[in-house]
Amino acid sequence: MRTCVLLALLTALTACETSPVEWRDPEPVPPDTPAGRLVIDSTGKPRFVDERVSVAAAPTAPGLCASSLQTARGSSRVFAAWWSVRPDSSAVLYSASSADSGATWGNAVAVDTSDVSSRGCDRPPPSLATVGDDLQTAYSMSASEGTGVFFAHFMGSMLHSPVSVIYGERLVPTAIAADGERVVVAYEEPNGSRKQVDVSMSTTQGHLFDWHVTASRDIDVAASPSVALAGKTLAVSWVTRRPADSVGTRVVRVGQLK
Repeated sequence: MRTCVLLALLTALTACETSPVEWRDPEPVPPDTPAGRLVIDSTGKPRFVDERVSVAAAPTAPGLCASSLQTARGSSRVFAAWWSVRPDSSAVLYSASSADSGATWGNAVAVDTSDVSSRGCDRPPPSLATVGDDLQTAYSMSASEGTGVFFAHFMGSMLHSPVSVIYGERLVPTAIAADGERVVVAYEEPNGSRKQVDVSMSTTQGHLFDWHVTASRDIDVAASPSVALAGKTLAVSWVTRRPADSVGTRVVRVGQLK
């Protein structure tokens, strides 16, 4: 009897919960839009911009998976992060920075060494965002405690211990954005059979992720997330493909944080 009452109470509490985001309907991205990073402009509208970081040379490291190498520009440095494969086909996530646009790179720092998979380079690349010269990294891997999405934060040269965003059944693509102390990580839901895009937010620079919410709709088969954040405006983009579609359509959805 006590269990039934408790379950009923939990169900009622869940039903009363409201989304932390007030979403608008998704809108299709024009097909001629150039590929790039999703941002929110000064008028509060989402758009894609070409912010590829040109570097004189990529970092060099044993076992570096070229397909995983990602770069981002801070206020005075360029950052890079990548997976390097071990002899047993597990991997280590590394990061390095350069003060001269990649002409020279500082020593690589191991961001996360706890991967126990045997996937080699067959894994999603990390996602990077900067606030000043602080670097935020989101990534998916199979750690000893479970598979999931994780987050790590460099403040200057200090690496804060990685934290889990969500655990799940499989490796998934991620995207990340930051604004002040807020950090948002978007990812393909790592559980269940239907692809959807979720987003998690931290209001403490990634030390704790406060909530998780689904950004895509029930009718979408959503993949390849992008995310942007400016103040209380959140934008999430994904590629949706319905059974009758021969190619996917990229859409973007804007919401206001409550």
